[in-house]
Amino acid sequence: MTSRQDTVLLHLVPDPGPGLPLAPLLADLSPAERLRADTCRDADTRRRYVLAHAALRRLLAERLGTAPAELRWRHGPHGKPALPGDGPRFNLSHSGAFALVALSPARPVGVDIQRVLPRTDTAALADRYFPPEEARRVRSAADPAGCFARLWAGKEALVKAHGGRLVEGLRVPLEDTPAPAPEDAWSLAYRVAPVPAPPGYHAAVALAGTAPFRVTARRWAWPRAGSSADGHG
Repeated sequence: MTSRQDTVLLHLVPDPGPGLPLAPLLADLSPAERLRADTCRDADTRRRYVLAHAALRRLLAERLGTAPAELRWRHGPHGKPALPGDGPRFNLSHSGAFALVALSPARPVGVDIQRVLPRTDTAALADRYFPPEEARRVRSAADPAGCFARLWAGKEALVKAHGGRLVEGLRVPLEDTPAPAPEDAWSLAYRVAPVPAPPGYHAAVALAGTAPFRVTARRWAWPRAGSSADGHG
C-alpha cells in the first residue's frame, strides 16, 4: 500500500491571460522574485513567472499556516530551493501557458512540463544530449517533437529531484533503455513517471527512492477579480 509520504500532489497552473490583476500576486513574492519578474523580456513571460511563483507560495503557505511572502528558501549546490527544516518538499516547472507545482510530504521531488515544439530540430538536439538509443528513438518516432518532449521532461524531472545539473540527467537513459553508466548510477536512486499534461505538452515527476508513489493531480483556478480566496480547482 502506498503511504501518505509516497503521494505527490500536482497542481497545473494555467495562464488566464492579461486580465488577471497581478498586484496581489506580486505581494506574495519575495523581493528577489519581484526583481526577477521585472527583468522578464515581455509581458507574457513576466505574468507567467509571477503566476507560477505565486501559486507555489500560496500552496505552501496554506499547508504551513503562514503568509506566502513570509516563506524563505534555502538553496542546494545547484540552486534548487527548499524550505528549512523538515517542511514539505516541492518543485516548480513552467513552459508556455502552463506551470506545474509538485508537493511531496517527505521525499525529494522534481517535476517538469515541456511544450511540444514541432518546428524545433529535435533530432539534432537528441543527437547532442541523449544516449544513442534514445536519439534513434526520437528520429524514428511518428511524432519526433512529442517523443523528444516526453523524454526531456522525464530527464529534467529526475535532475530536479536530485538537485543536480541538467547535463547530468540528459545523458541518463530512460524508458527501458540500457542501464546508466557507472558515473550516472545516482539516477537509480530515483523513480520517474510521466503524468497527464494539456494537449501539446508532456510532463513528468520524479521522486527520491525506488518505492512506488501515487500522483494526485489538480487544476489551479485563479480567483476572480475582487476575490481574495486562493484557487485550488
